[in-house]
Amino acid sequence: MTPTDRREGARALQAVLTAILASGGVGTGQDAADLRRRVGALSASASDRVEAGDFGPDLRACFEAATYIGATFDGMNAVWLAASGVTSDRGPVRRVVQTSVRFALVQMCIILSRTTFQSRADVDAAVARINTVFEPAEEFAADGLNATVYRALVALHAATIRDLTQRGRPLPRVVAFDVGGSLPALTLSNRLYGDGSRVGELIAENRVVHPLFMRGAGRALAN
Repeated sequence: MTPTDRREGARALQAVLTAILASGGVGTGQDAADLRRRVGALSASASDRVEAGDFGPDLRACFEAATYIGATFDGMNAVWLAASGVTSDRGPVRRVVQTSVRFALVQMCIILSRTTFQSRADVDAAVARINTVFEPAEEFAADGLNATVYRALVALHAATIRDLTQRGRPLPRVVAFDVGGSLPALTLSNRLYGDGSRVGELIAENRVVHPLFMRGAGRALAN
């Protein structure tokens, strides 16, 4: 392995580790400290670990620790982007990138499996995003004739889509409304649903700045 291979591989690994730390976990105390310790140790030895090719288990532990303390789907998607954004034909860099991409995909699926969705539109958006991140990884594995990895990715992708689809079926659809002018969110909730207690749904769905001056047109759950 050349010095450039080591240097670029280490840089790619450190970029992924930095993104893992910023992936949205809010854990405190020992769990958060454990994640920082794992990331710090792997980052400090990145060059040696890339050269040895044995960084995988410790990198996976960093991903798992981040999810354990509350990494978000968006946060883990940012890790995927950090890895996917590294372009190089050097073998060590490609190994870091593809290993990181696969670990990120696993954690994104785990996070989605624990996510409570409010509407079918939310589920549809999640399906679209998961399709977007899986397709390049599946193509890379297929192009590289790595049948084992390809089958594993396809199986995980399919299982995630199946789970999302099943959980989305009983959820209400999101529909557009237009009542002609600004109203208090409570009034609008009563008008649309006959139930003022659903005002929180309207506020969340429409990102209302002030509940007394809600726009007269927006989105609401169908039931």
